[in-house]
Amino acid sequence: MTSSDTEKNSSNGTKNPASVESRLSKLSGADKAAIVMLLLGEEYAAKVIKHLDPKDVQSLGKKMADVASLPKDIVSEVLLEFLSSTSQMSDLGLSNSEYVQNVFNKALGEERASAALDKIIPEQSLKSLEMLQWMDAEEIYTAIDGEHPQVIAVVLSVLDHDVAGALMKLLPEDVRSDVIARISSLNNIQPSAMARLETVLKEQLKKKSNLNAASFGGIEAAAKILNFSGSEIESSILKSVSERDQKLAEEIEENMVTFLNLDSLDTKSMQTLIRELDNELLIPALKGADEAIKEIFLENMSERARDIFLDDLEASGPIRISEVEKAQKEIMRVARRLSGEGEIMLSGGGNEFI
Repeated sequence: MTSSDTEKNSSNGTKNPASVESRLSKLSGADKAAIVMLLLGEEYAAKVIKHLDPKDVQSLGKKMADVASLPKDIVSEVLLEFLSSTSQMSDLGLSNSEYVQNVFNKALGEERASAALDKIIPEQSLKSLEMLQWMDAEEIYTAIDGEHPQVIAVVLSVLDHDVAGALMKLLPEDVRSDVIARISSLNNIQPSAMARLETVLKEQLKKKSNLNAASFGGIEAAAKILNFSGSEIESSILKSVSERDQKLAEEIEENMVTFLNLDSLDTKSMQTLIRELDNELLIPALKGADEAIKEIFLENMSERARDIFLDDLEASGPIRISEVEKAQKEIMRVARRLSGEGEIMLSGGGNEFI
């Protein structure tokens, strides 16, 4: 066949067998499987995906998102190979990102599909670290054991606080305070930490990930994690953090059990706390509190003390929010002191008393 014949056949849409064969030889088994999956239709493709393990799901999904530009002749040859017969096929004129998302939603449910798709389709604005929510504390610990504290801090800050607390218990004692300090100061994750975390997940979890910078962590996150870590570990970590940065330790402690947590005090503990407080502190603290916590304080006062307090409260003028917060923090300092002395029991976010 002459060069002009080849050009003529090409312009008429006749496929060049040599060219097709060459392109077919470059397709992997996963490429061909993705083509077949796209042509099965969403319902049947979803049924197939349900039988695959997570690694294969992500690999196949990536291929499905990549094969939209393949011409009809290649698709036909792939199907011939798959079905051992030929049929008239049309181009894959599909919106593949949307198609793959629909298939994954049917197969895995929206929540799990979102976690998987974030590693498959780059343009998806999905939570990139959601796959960690599929794992328990011991599995995550196995993956991050020995990693830099900054990487561990990133992982802990995106986990549910009960899982993060359980994971904290598994960490070496000399690492815990460093990790908590780093969580407290997290804002935007450093690219180096995210890159390392991606490598860890690839190596240890055998899953691909395309991680995006995210805003999370902070004092509150560190405090909630400690609430689920158990009183012994919590005290040890706070002591270590305090030796490095006393102000940071105080801020974490202030967020561990807040003024609103006082509604969980038993009657004896609440009455013990009230005896340690005067109206100069109670008035600004309760004037800015919600009615529920205010009522709990009033119920635990003697009738005479309650009448005096209500008269003083009514006579008090406007109070700045900063004064309310200052008074509430001072009450919490008293409460934590009494708790440390064993006089009252403060309930944190976990299942233990602290």
